[in-house]
Amino acid sequence: MMLTLFKDFYLIGFIPHGHCYLWQTGLVWLNIIGDATIAISYYSIPCLLVYFIFQRKDVPFNGVFLLFGAFIIACGTGHLMDIWTLWYPDYWIAAGLKAFTALISIYTAFALVYLIPLALKLPSPAQLETANQALKSEIVERKRIEQELRIAEEIATNSSQAKSEFLANMSHELRTPLNGILGYTQILQRTESLTEKGHKGLDIIQQCGSHLLTLINDVLDLAKIEARKLELNPIDFYFPAFIDSVTEICRVRAEQKGIGFYVQLSADLPVGIRADDKRLRQALINLLGNAIKFTEKGSVNFKIEVKATQEEFQKLPIHKIRFEVRDTGVGMNPEQLQKIFLPFEQVGEQKRQIEGTGLGLAITHKIITLMGSQIEVKSEFGQGSSFWFELELPEAKDWAKASRAIPQGTVVGYEGKKRKILVVDDRWQNRLVVTNLLEPIGFVVIEASNGKEAISQLNSHQPDLIITDLMMPLINGFEFINQLRHSSKFEKTPVIASSASVFETDQYRSIDAGANAFLPKPVDAEMLLEVLRKYLLLQWIYDDKAKKNHAYHAANTDNQENITPPTIEVLQQLMELVKDGDIEGILEMAKQISIFDEKLNKFAGQITHFASNFQIQLLEEFVQQYLPIN
Repeated sequence: MMLTLFKDFYLIGFIPHGHCYLWQTGLVWLNIIGDATIAISYYSIPCLLVYFIFQRKDVPFNGVFLLFGAFIIACGTGHLMDIWTLWYPDYWIAAGLKAFTALISIYTAFALVYLIPLALKLPSPAQLETANQALKSEIVERKRIEQELRIAEEIATNSSQAKSEFLANMSHELRTPLNGILGYTQILQRTESLTEKGHKGLDIIQQCGSHLLTLINDVLDLAKIEARKLELNPIDFYFPAFIDSVTEICRVRAEQKGIGFYVQLSADLPVGIRADDKRLRQALINLLGNAIKFTEKGSVNFKIEVKATQEEFQKLPIHKIRFEVRDTGVGMNPEQLQKIFLPFEQVGEQKRQIEGTGLGLAITHKIITLMGSQIEVKSEFGQGSSFWFELELPEAKDWAKASRAIPQGTVVGYEGKKRKILVVDDRWQNRLVVTNLLEPIGFVVIEASNGKEAISQLNSHQPDLIITDLMMPLINGFEFINQLRHSSKFEKTPVIASSASVFETDQYRSIDAGANAFLPKPVDAEMLLEVLRKYLLLQWIYDDKAKKNHAYHAANTDNQENITPPTIEVLQQLMELVKDGDIEGILEMAKQISIFDEKLNKFAGQITHFASNFQIQLLEEFVQQYLPIN
């Protein structure tokens, strides 16, 4: 049996490769050790390649590395196959492995032929070093430029701060004498019996002082805008009344020049809007004032229309409103159009240039930009100009709250016990203005020239309210207010900070120090009285003339018994319209009441009078008196 197998093995198959070495032990082991060592070395190379590829996935030749690794594995396996064939003549398997190795080597070679030109394009170490040096030089240069920019920015910041401080100081110095001028103008107009010529002179003083104050405010507004310190303060207000206030001011100017002034309002304008009414009024009056100034014949047209309305989900709609001012004035050429929005630039005839500072359009342009829009202009020399801008303004429903206060006339006193006011200011003129405004109506005014003197006055007089300047020697207003707020005796005493500085930072600082309110100088009498009324809870007493004017609304009701009110249901509907501030609805309801019953004519007339003059508070009081008390 064994002999048969041995014969079949040699006659049918192949003989093991070991027979070639005559099975000499040394030669066989030499081949085994050599092939095994080569195979282990081959296998280590792809392991290192795989590790390299795993660590450096960004290398662009990973595919070739994998092919090369497969080729080396195949070569290593071939050496192991040589050891196997020493005892087992599986030469077909060994030949197949060699064929597979050949295919992989050919494929790898072709891949290398494609990739070698790409590899040659890669920068050499010398080129990389050159690029690295250039990059280092660029970094050094960039750092130098950044350092120069930081220094330039610091210089610009310091310059801007110095300019702001200069303007603040100049504002204080200019507004302080204006405080005396305009303050005493108000005092003399209220208290002195003057001739017609004297009254005319006071009016001129007040107009000139107000004009100078406007110019100072224009310069400060421009400085605030440039320093990005100007902020918008949007409020809800009644849009038709706002338009009337703007157009009436400008209509008077146009009538004085003898030119036409026309207003076009689209029917779909919202009743109430939310915007910064002060800044919007300033922008419109500047545009209209310029148009009137540069128009000698013809007309100025003011058009307001709704261009689009965006309905907001669960919110009030937003209206895109276009404001346009057209005139038939002198117009401008293209060169002048390039400069009209630059500060202190004035175009047109020299005679008209002396009427302003050249800041109006610059300020208006910046205000409208701050509101999120741009002023557009179209002009033809000798034919006129057209300015327009569009604003997206939210509709407002609660505008009526701002319309509930009405002017009552001249204050001659107040109800209740005498109140003491401590006025702290280093300028005697400023103290005298406040003293002469308040003493005639029953206040006891105590004066102090600085914070240190004011502290000594506190215990002896115990004032009900304190009005203090901010910039004073020894102890300034901020320190004085701070000491008050740390005093258990005077920590709740109302303190009003007053200063000629109109920078918001000073106002915020005074409020942060503990002031209840800020009163700018020159002191406005109505604003001062309103502050006193608010913080001292006063009821003013007005002169007889004012009472008579006011009595027309409250007392002149034809003895009330001669007025027949409508039914309770109608009164309640009317009260709802009053609370909503729906002027048009109130006027329409008054008209319907009059048509329904002639006996209600007097009641309807009174309602119409109040609504036409936007006297919401008096209207509410008038209707309320006919409703039953709950």
